[in-house]
Amino acid sequence: MGTNPPEQAALERICQWLTDREGTPRPWNALEMLQLALHYCDVPGLYAMLRDSAAEGRGGNRSQGMALRLAAERLNSALPRQLLPVNRAASRAQQLRRFAHLQNEAMAAISSAYEARGRSAETDSAGLGSLEALRRIAKAANSSLDVNETCDFTADAIVSVMDVDECSVWILDETTNRLVLRSTTGLNRDQIGQAGLQIGEGISGSAAELGRSIAVRDAWADPRFKVLPALDEEIYRSLLAVPVVLANPARLLGVLSIRSRIHRDFPSQEIEFVETAAEQLATALWNATLYQQTDERLRQRNNELTTLQRISQNLTSRLEYTEVLSTIAEQAAAILNADKAAIFQLDESAGDLSIVAAHKLSARYRSLRLQLGEGVAGRVAERRAPLIVEDALSDQRLRVSRELIEAEGYRSMICVPLMFRGSVIGVISVYSVAVGEFVEEELRIIASFADQAAIAMANARLYEQSLRGLHRNELLLRELHHRVKNNLQTVASLLNLQSRRTRSPEVASVLALSAGRIAGMAAVHDLLSAQEDEAATAIEIVNKMAEIASSDASATGMSVQISVDGDRVEIDEDRATVFALVVNELIWNAMGHGFDVGLKGRIGVRIE
Repeated sequence: MGTNPPEQAALERICQWLTDREGTPRPWNALEMLQLALHYCDVPGLYAMLRDSAAEGRGGNRSQGMALRLAAERLNSALPRQLLPVNRAASRAQQLRRFAHLQNEAMAAISSAYEARGRSAETDSAGLGSLEALRRIAKAANSSLDVNETCDFTADAIVSVMDVDECSVWILDETTNRLVLRSTTGLNRDQIGQAGLQIGEGISGSAAELGRSIAVRDAWADPRFKVLPALDEEIYRSLLAVPVVLANPARLLGVLSIRSRIHRDFPSQEIEFVETAAEQLATALWNATLYQQTDERLRQRNNELTTLQRISQNLTSRLEYTEVLSTIAEQAAAILNADKAAIFQLDESAGDLSIVAAHKLSARYRSLRLQLGEGVAGRVAERRAPLIVEDALSDQRLRVSRELIEAEGYRSMICVPLMFRGSVIGVISVYSVAVGEFVEEELRIIASFADQAAIAMANARLYEQSLRGLHRNELLLRELHHRVKNNLQTVASLLNLQSRRTRSPEVASVLALSAGRIAGMAAVHDLLSAQEDEAATAIEIVNKMAEIASSDASATGMSVQISVDGDRVEIDEDRATVFALVVNELIWNAMGHGFDVGLKGRIGVRIE
């Protein structure tokens, strides 16, 4: 496939960068060249041109090890800067995969060029075997991002090429500053992950400390040799230790240790081969480390999202405002694994902040009030931007006294605003007893939490306001029922009084019936005003009407017993008065048409 002139020129520049030590008169921009190479790493013509560039001798008379070392150093020199601006973990993983592909194909192209050049130092079977081994190491190292697989393959490849009996890989544990056995072809494999050497201890530890290879014909006679009995290393005599060092950024990653059962020397060509293999291994280990960090960030981000979702569900399931505030304070400390937390609420009318909830803070601290712009919390609320305090005892932005800070026992803090619908409603402050505890990554976490917390606070406050409004309306409604009942009872009393004064039986009967109806309506209002919910039951209303009717009938000389039973049927407020009037009419009709005056009787009411 042909290439256009700009692409051709770009490929030429990449080949010059990877094969010419001096480059052009203008110094190379490592980051620019790496970005260019990553952009064209999928173009097949790149690696053919790279092979031709190495075969034509642009690299001078340097050996294959030096050529591979140069290419590896230049590729790795800008990798950290290339990955640094990439914030998304998935993008970092994709960049690492493209880099591994680029390095694998570039190493293979340069190695194949040296195979084809036929130089005397590299045409023998051992030289070609070394090249092939380096190609295999590069390919395996860049095809796997698993540290154990990479170490195992490197050790096997070295033993298969060199006239040696054992190769082991020791990886630096930076937390303990020890070299820990990670892979071996001939030592006790039960000691993998167990056996270790301090930097400077033994021949391998000395190579790590000095940063250069150490070859010893008789290791047991060397005063630097450190015996580790559990390794079963008594059968080996000669030893070559080569530090595994990343060129850029310069850092020790481990040591390659090669052993032989017979006393032998290690010629410069073999040492150079192992050093080149160590550089390949360093690149692979660094890539694997970056990938694992990226993978860990993905898992961490997933855990964060899961945690935030769980906390959000927990917050939204609570509606009591004080309970929501307490939960926010507790969860804010928990999500950052911190010691204390406080929730400041903004009083817009007063223009100040007060603590409305706290986790493991004293009552004295909870009484703090800050004006907008005052102290760290006030500044966060005013500027609507988060802040991190490395050391509360030395930070001049704090308005809390040194004595109170020491009494509370915190040293660092992180503050984020609580925003709802574009307005600040408060501030979350999280505290730690350690200096410099909080980093930018945690700022992102607590800011996401603050978004959920602000919504929960607003919802709880709205719920609280709704409850107050509902309670106020209930009080008004009860007062209204009470006043209507009193007025109706007054009217009923007047009608009863008038019925007793009239001499006409017909008028007295009408007045008594009207008084009964109005008294029934008053009784219903009394019943409704006493209810906690909106609905009364039919049995309650009928019993009330029966009680009033029996009392009124008794006043006229009648003896009436009214029994009520049936199902529990709720009747809403709008229909209760009409239902009461109907029941009242039915009961009085039963007494008026079913009994003779002055006789006793019974009335049964059934509700279905």
